[in-house]
Amino acid sequence: MLIKQVIPFSSCRVTYDCQETGLKCTDLFWVTDSWQHEGPQYDCVLIQGWPKSSTFFARVLGLFSVLLSGQTYNLAILRPFIRKRRNKVTGYIELEEVSGGGYEYCFAESIICAVDIIPPTPNNGQFVVQDLVDGDAYLRFISMK
Repeated sequence: MLIKQVIPFSSCRVTYDCQETGLKCTDLFWVTDSWQHEGPQYDCVLIQGWPKSSTFFARVLGLFSVLLSGQTYNLAILRPFIRKRRNKVTGYIELEEVSGGGYEYCFAESIICAVDIIPPTPNNGQFVVQDLVDGDAYLRFISMK
C-alpha cells in the first residue's frame, strides 16, 4: 500500500434525507484553526456508527482525502462525545468529552449531518445537543433516550 497523496480540506458538504419533509437537504460544516481570523471553528456532526443502527456525536478536527492505489478516500479525524441520558429537567441530550483525548477516524461518507452542540457553561458542565433548532433535528433526536 503506497499512499500517493494526502490533501487536507477545511469544509465539507453532507447531503441527507430530511426527517421532517422527506426531501434531500445539504449541510456545510467547517474545520479550521482560523475562522474569519477570529479563532478556531471545529463543527460537530452526527456519525453513522457500526452496527448500522448506532450513531454518535463528534467534533470534527480534520478533513482530508487520501489517494491510495488509484482510489481516493475522504476521511475525518473526530473527537467523539459520550452521550448521556436526556436531562430530566430540560429534556436535552447531554454529552461529555471523552477523557484522555480519544480520537477516531471515519470515512467522510459516514457523516449524517451537522449538529448544533452548545458548549458547557458555568451553570451546566455538560455539552448540550440543540435539537430544537429545526424540525429535522427534533425528529431525528426525539427517539434518543
